[in-house]
Amino acid sequence: MRIRTLSGDRGQLQELHWPPGAHERPTLATLARGAGLALQAGAASIWLVVRGSAELESQEGRFALGAGHWIYLDRESMPVVRSGSRALVLGLVLSAGLQARLQQSAYAPMYPGRGEAPPRARRGVLSLWRRLLRPGLHPADASVLLGRLLRALADLQDDCSALVERCPGRTLHRRRQVFARMQRVMLYLEGHPERALTTLQMADRASMSVWYFIRAFRAVYGETPQAASARLRLQRAARLLLEGRMAVGEVGAACGFENNCSFSRAFRAQFGVPPSIYRLHGGSVAAALANPVDMHGQAG
Repeated sequence: MRIRTLSGDRGQLQELHWPPGAHERPTLATLARGAGLALQAGAASIWLVVRGSAELESQEGRFALGAGHWIYLDRESMPVVRSGSRALVLGLVLSAGLQARLQQSAYAPMYPGRGEAPPRARRGVLSLWRRLLRPGLHPADASVLLGRLLRALADLQDDCSALVERCPGRTLHRRRQVFARMQRVMLYLEGHPERALTTLQMADRASMSVWYFIRAFRAVYGETPQAASARLRLQRAARLLLEGRMAVGEVGAACGFENNCSFSRAFRAQFGVPPSIYRLHGGSVAAALANPVDMHGQAG
């Protein structure tokens, strides 16, 4: 198998297109020290931050990635990735044929989503990566190494197997399809914590009826779509409150809540204390609950 390589360093910005006749060739992209890449091709991709940090913007939203973080994106994502000033970021852009084979694979399917790779897994991926970049590598050897790299990357999603089994569907192929659609929605919610999506909007993104979508989502994640959306938005609100740059009402608006009352009510139901008290005690709920005077003195 012939593999394309692309590297960027020291703030270099590049675009990746599929040249004529190259649509079946996977691409290894290596970004370091502020380099960036815009993927201008309908191709799935997986990105791993080996060290440092990176920012990624795609159809699914914006993501801040730290050392060890990985993210797998579908063909429609069109990501723009920028590495941090001291970062090393690896990206594998999959050809359409390779992605199709992965979805049929018994051992290495990949699903949209993100997570964190332990140091040992990072080292293993980096080692295979360097071997694939050796000059003069024979196509047959490259194919073997690429297969090992794909398996190592797929192993990062080991915990997905149990979730796939929860999906409705009589065959493994169907359950995998359903899970991939659920993961697309979950990734979109994680990438847009400022938006309060309706269940209909989420079901549309999964290309499912509302009834089937709610059933599948709850079976996989153990919560309703609206509960997941609220939880992710409130987690972002908690981070913004501790940063201290915005007023409480501004934090609520930035996280998709219509007004301060609805935000305060939802925040208290999630964390046990009002937003202002959470900020006052630096996120320590135990300390806040130990000071009932504060609890009664501030409601927002």
